Amino acid sequence: MIDADAAAAMTLEDHRRGFAVAMAVLIAEFNAYLDRDAADPTADGVSYRQGVLWLSPDELAEMTRTMLGVLRHAVANTPAPGRAPYLLSPILFPTAQALQPETRQ
Repeated sequence: MIDADAAAAMTLEDHRRGFAVAMAVLIAEFNAYLDRDAADPTADGVSYRQGVLWLSPDELAEMTRTMLGVLRHAVANTPAPGRAPYLLSPILFPTAQALQPETRQ
């Protein structure tokens, strides 16, 4: 886990390598899941969706706080009968500078 201070100290190349490692781990974990005899992506609630969110810096901060608040309870869960571990990998970064959406009048 890279905290905010460590991330701020990283170079762009450090971020590039860190992201590549994170993606390699994610792919390896997903392949290991699919290689299981009982893998059932639909029944297991597998999801890999992407979408673009148009956010101001304040909206991004609020969304992050909200997501962390929602996840805080689940993160505190410990292994127990009936629970399976799920890997959550939120990836958030600004896309290439996009054109502003048309304004409707």
